[in-house]
Amino acid sequence: MKITLLRLRALRLLFLLVSSFLSVHVFAQSVNTRVNTDSLTVGEVFEYSIAIQLDKEYQSVQYPDTNSFPTSLELIGRQQYRVSEFSDSLVYTLQYFDNQDLQISSLPIRLFGVSDSSTIYTAPVALYFKTVVAKGDTTFKPMKPNFDFPRPWWPWVLAGLAIAGFLLWWFRFREQKEGTQVEEKTKVEPFYNPLDELEKQLLAIKRDSKVAETKNFKLFYSEVGDAIRAYFEDLYNIPALECTSGELLRYLDAYGVDDTLTEKTRQILRKADLVKFAKYTPTLEDAWQTHDYALEFLERAKLADSARIARLRAKYNQQFVITTTQKENEEV
Repeated sequence: MKITLLRLRALRLLFLLVSSFLSVHVFAQSVNTRVNTDSLTVGEVFEYSIAIQLDKEYQSVQYPDTNSFPTSLELIGRQQYRVSEFSDSLVYTLQYFDNQDLQISSLPIRLFGVSDSSTIYTAPVALYFKTVVAKGDTTFKPMKPNFDFPRPWWPWVLAGLAIAGFLLWWFRFREQKEGTQVEEKTKVEPFYNPLDELEKQLLAIKRDSKVAETKNFKLFYSEVGDAIRAYFEDLYNIPALECTSGELLRYLDAYGVDDTLTEKTRQILRKADLVKFAKYTPTLEDAWQTHDYALEFLERAKLADSARIARLRAKYNQQFVITTTQKENEEV
């Protein structure tokens, strides 16, 4: 009987030791994911935090990069906090650009030791889109009654004067000699350079803008965005002024436009869309920073599109020579 009791106690002690070891092994390494909000509006900035507890000291920890997040999020900044050799955390500051619910999927974290490496994963996070329109507000404002304007008499007077003037001209000059010829001066239109036009528009915005006094940021961002759109329309024959921002960016990818030009365009149009459609109110510093992006776009375009501009100029010169030769032959 004593031997049986001793065996039972030994088995119980062995079970407790194995359980303790497994608990330490399982729970010594963990990752916690947290956000400081549960819903988002367009343009809202929020924090996404990752905190890890390690089972041993690692040489380095590789956190997810910006490509791991959904395309509707833009990275504003990141800050790492290392509490100890076994505790580490990273806080991402992100800005949301969409009108749908957001799902941040499970992200990998690589741990590199002296002779081995391992990967742990964050938990997925769901955030909900919060509209600024009142829920269920589908009522229409009543229409105001039409205002009756008095019928003006002055258009009839102008029409009578125009008819009288035309008749006077007709009877006065119809008797002129048929052999009289008017020498027509050939008007040569100068070569239209989209780069020069873009630079002129951007300098005019900087010189003439009264955004500091009027706070009309919507007009300011529209002028900067339309200058970039007009450049693509003139040089690449893209219907940029009629496209949405997403459609234009897809055109740029399809036409193989320079990556730096595409990224600058994305930054400018995203800010413009926030101001025009999401009722986002930027600071004066933000507005002029967007104008600086446009100037950086201009300097890059002078390098990336120089060959395309040269081809347009050569085509214009060739067409000018043909037109001049045809006119000389007609005169002979």
